[in-house]
Amino acid sequence: MFRLPYLIALALSVCASASAVTLQQLSMDEMTQAATAIVRVRVTGAVPAMAGSMIYTHYQLQVSETWKGAAASEVVLPGGVAGGFRQSFPGVPQLTTGSEYVLFLWTSAGGVTHLLGMTQGIFSVSQRTDGVLEVSRARIGEAMRDASGHAVQDHAVRMNLSDMKIQVRQMTGQGGLR
Repeated sequence: MFRLPYLIALALSVCASASAVTLQQLSMDEMTQAATAIVRVRVTGAVPAMAGSMIYTHYQLQVSETWKGAAASEVVLPGGVAGGFRQSFPGVPQLTTGSEYVLFLWTSAGGVTHLLGMTQGIFSVSQRTDGVLEVSRARIGEAMRDASGHAVQDHAVRMNLSDMKIQVRQMTGQGGLR
């Protein structure tokens, strides 16, 4: 369980010098188990900052629900624009200020909060015409492999927010909706 964040951090460092990235495909259950926090948030701002030769964007979060772990006030993603420079990395998403998401997060030993599984750990929240809230994630275009190393195709995810919440709570032993 604690190896996954290390592998993701390693993949990010390799991204800095590579033109493509390969992600390990994670199921909802695997992400739920590995996440240090799962939260429903609205992004309230983004501040890019230089750290050595790297640019990181610090996204400020307004947490509306915490499904697992402690609420996080920010998530940090590599890339952005700072000091007249732009950096971007394959597989690293960008969050939109004002948008609502469910985020699967992990906090590094240094106390920095990151997305778990990169684009796999972010689900947009929207309201259908019938008023039901749903979460969705587009199909990931990056190369993906399963835990055995076999190439796999990702699939878009779309489900009711309440169903995702129940699934997460069942995996964490918290039961149904509260």
